[in-house]
Amino acid sequence: VTDLGAAAYILMHKYKVLGKKGKAVYFEIDEDGLDKFDELSLEYLSSDFHRFDSCLMSLKKINEYMSQHTN
Repeated sequence: VTDLGAAAYILMHKYKVLGKKGKAVYFEIDEDGLDKFDELSLEYLSSDFHRFDSCLMSLKKINEYMSQHTN
């Protein structure tokens, strides 16, 4: 999973993290759990957790915006 918010959401659902390489977070998933894992990835997109993550990312950009409009 390359989206940190989605990875955190999946982690909250008790999937075990195997490690991280670059921006990708790797989870331990057995073949029987693959459908549920994919469901969680899609569920995240319409969850309040995704909305929170989007708001957090927007807040991080405030300084950039403010410094551009104060000149």
